[in-house]
Amino acid sequence: MESADYGQGCLLQAGIDADEDSDDEDELAEVIGFVASTTPELEMLVELAWEHECRPFTDILYGIPICYTKLPTIYRLKEKLLASDGGGELHVLVDNEAQVNFMEDFIRSFGFTLAKSSKWTVFLKIDMGYHRAGVTCDKEGVLLAARIIKSSYLTLQGLYSHCGHSYNSSDDAELKKIARDDQSAIKKFIRGLTVHLTLQKSTFDTSLLDISVRSTPTMFSHDKMNVSNKTDLHPGNYVFYYRQQLHTGVCKDEESIAGFVLARVIGQYKDAERNAIMVDAGATALTKEGTPQGGVCSVYGSPDLECYRMSQESTMIRLKDGGNTPFPFEGYPLGTPVLLIPNHSCLAAACFDVYHVVDDDDIGEDSQVIDLWKPAKGWHETF
Repeated sequence: MESADYGQGCLLQAGIDADEDSDDEDELAEVIGFVASTTPELEMLVELAWEHECRPFTDILYGIPICYTKLPTIYRLKEKLLASDGGGELHVLVDNEAQVNFMEDFIRSFGFTLAKSSKWTVFLKIDMGYHRAGVTCDKEGVLLAARIIKSSYLTLQGLYSHCGHSYNSSDDAELKKIARDDQSAIKKFIRGLTVHLTLQKSTFDTSLLDISVRSTPTMFSHDKMNVSNKTDLHPGNYVFYYRQQLHTGVCKDEESIAGFVLARVIGQYKDAERNAIMVDAGATALTKEGTPQGGVCSVYGSPDLECYRMSQESTMIRLKDGGNTPFPFEGYPLGTPVLLIPNHSCLAAACFDVYHVVDDDDIGEDSQVIDLWKPAKGWHETF
């Protein structure tokens, strides 16, 4: 990422779908903030803000639409972040007027003053075609943005988009088109919001809105948007990559992948019906997410093999011809280590309590572990 042109004039806001800790400030030089998707991740980032007292740890976005049950936790973490020597802000994401209403009620219940410093900063999530979360990029979205701007308790910090439909593409030209369409839609939205606010005689300056655009497949396809707004990219799992990203083409080859599951051969089945081996990693290590290439995962460095069946604790591996050719059992005695490439390392990484880091071009059984990364785990909820 340090040497890559990941969008001319754009800044990087790191997502932590699969988290890694880093004490190397040089690695974070181009990072302006973090996007987190769970409250344990938020807890970790706020702790790091106290430790480092500087960006990127002092600029944090809770990157899923806010629920009222999370507000007490967000409030506690916001207060802790503000109390650190580096200060900072914890932003929340909204895409529905009901969220604006219950946030206002919550803040009002604490007797907050109307001072600007007491307002909560909000990003408006806009649907750019993925049709998951986000308000529509039309009049409905403009009215919701104007509602936030009018609030005495909230500040519209910026606009947030995620072109998740890019994961279905495997063509560079199509990825660039998706990125251009994303940027064009946001610019059109800002123009529409500006016109609406002018008619309402609002003095809000839309050029001060932050623009945050996302998806790992389009990470290298975004250009400067020719607007005065600060623009940042917030790709998710560009750290590890995985099989899905091999399909999209943003990850060019297996050597670009950095996240693997180490398994070992625990079974050899030489009968004609199976003609396969079994390894000791299954759905609880890799999950059962699919990918366009097919298969439940793949074996690193072995394009002739396919992982064709998975259970909770194990995966079956055979030759890609469907097992018609005799399997080379002599190369896979029991106990042989096998590196598996997950279909989606975001989910696979969440299955583990620690990541073993190696610094070796020749990844394998003899690779030396140089560090251990402990991810922020769990999914906390208040009932």
